[in-house]
Amino acid sequence: MIIRKYRKSDRSQVEHIQFETYFLGKSGSLIATNPKRFHKEIRYYLEKEQESCFVAVNNGKVIGYLLGCLDDENHEESINAFLLKSIFLFFQLPFMNRKDRTFWFGTIKMIFGAILGKSEEKNFIPPKNSGHIHINLLPEARGKSTGTKLLKAFLEYAKSKNVKLIHADSFQTRVNPNKNFWIKNGFKEYIKVKTSMWKTYYPKEDIRLVCYVKKL
Repeated sequence: MIIRKYRKSDRSQVEHIQFETYFLGKSGSLIATNPKRFHKEIRYYLEKEQESCFVAVNNGKVIGYLLGCLDDENHEESINAFLLKSIFLFFQLPFMNRKDRTFWFGTIKMIFGAILGKSEEKNFIPPKNSGHIHINLLPEARGKSTGTKLLKAFLEYAKSKNVKLIHADSFQTRVNPNKNFWIKNGFKEYIKVKTSMWKTYYPKEDIRLVCYVKKL
């Protein structure tokens, strides 16, 4: 396995991994049928900040990735942007199949709840003057220090760019425990809130959205 910078030719494989790990580390096909709607969430990294992204490759196949942003201000979405995105999805709902409609309706409900201050997500405010990362691995890449190796490569790069603080946002649940990974790699818990993101699928599960931070 090798860790290297992301290349444009990796895009379809990275998008595949994003969808195959979207549902708390499991395939997005369990909750939706249209991967393209999910790919929009990582478009910024693959088009605007490719130099901050890394991939893990085994036998010519991308098995994991780290998508990075050195400064949140470059990727910050305004409340208006979130509202417009939600409204656009809302009017698409009647044309979706039942599976997709269930997922995206829940997502829209969560977004509006946070914006209108009706849920704990309104208090989820990451640190300012910080970069951020997203790590996703295919099942075959897990338990082999792949995430740690990706993280090490990115942190060395971020330090060379004089970045002082990095944060990572993660869902913490009984079915998706991942706290040890971040703590083991020197991150500390910054803020944790209860989220309704996955309540449709795990109504009895205590699901938390956690922001971890690391000083460089």
